[in-house]
Amino acid sequence: MTVYRFLLSGKWVGAFALCVAFSILCLFLANWQMERKEEVDYRNQLIADNFNASPVNLSEHEGAFDTFDEQLKWQPITLRGEYVSDEQVLARNRPYHGVNGFEVLVPFVTVQGEAVLISRGWVPAGFGDALAPEQEVDAPPAGEVTIVARYHNSEMDTGRGAPEGQIASIYLPDLAKMTGVPVGEAAYGLLVSEDPAVPSTPIVKEAPEQDTGPNLSYSMQWYAFAILIYVVYAWSARQKVRNDELDAQLAAELEKYYGQFYDEEGNYVGEEDEDIIIRKMQMVDDMPSHLKSIMRPAPARSKKRRTDEDEEDAYLDSLGI
Repeated sequence: MTVYRFLLSGKWVGAFALCVAFSILCLFLANWQMERKEEVDYRNQLIADNFNASPVNLSEHEGAFDTFDEQLKWQPITLRGEYVSDEQVLARNRPYHGVNGFEVLVPFVTVQGEAVLISRGWVPAGFGDALAPEQEVDAPPAGEVTIVARYHNSEMDTGRGAPEGQIASIYLPDLAKMTGVPVGEAAYGLLVSEDPAVPSTPIVKEAPEQDTGPNLSYSMQWYAFAILIYVVYAWSARQKVRNDELDAQLAAELEKYYGQFYDEEGNYVGEEDEDIIIRKMQMVDDMPSHLKSIMRPAPARSKKRRTDEDEEDAYLDSLGI
């Protein structure tokens, strides 16, 4: 193993340190992707468990719209009360099945006195005027209503403006100020059904797609890179040993070749001009490394079965052709 002593040199120790740093970075990125995958899996599991679950009563989860409960996301909740239809707001730039549109938002006050924002569904934007719905949105049912709505968290504030009566983000604190109704600021409801129903209602969106995403494959790639960097390091070290062996073999062959021009006492005995021989030796010494590599002896090739072409060439050689 003395041929690998060069691994203790500063250059190779530094290269190994870089490999370690690179592998640690790869492991960090792989774990980050795995965390992203776990988040997606958790989201998909919530959709699978809650989206089509039986509705629960709001009384079982008092204050849920003031403090968001992650475990309840997508869970249908039954509420009884009245819409504040005069405070209807449209959330703009809401694409659905490739069509831009709006979500219709209306405050709802339950019989318990709790105010909740309800998204009654989606309506497409006008063909000639994307700033307004395609047609006028019908008012929600008047009087006391029993509704079922899926529990959903508030969106982030984008800071973007919107025309009057519209909002860029379902950021509940802003909606509470805009409507003057103190709706819960942590969560709102996505309408499933109303009783009594009205003839025309916005479109209730389907369940979100449960896409697993590419995070698992990305994570596996980063884990592979963390290992491959050491494979590359080991291969580079093996190549250096191999090249050193070939260089030593080349040096021995050159020494043998040029040694024939001198006797044991160092006197020149060749027939060619000694200056030419000396210049040839100097040329080898002065060669850059990439040219010296060309002079390295070719590695021994493993024997293989002779092909038909080899047999034909051998036959022609035997005939002197």
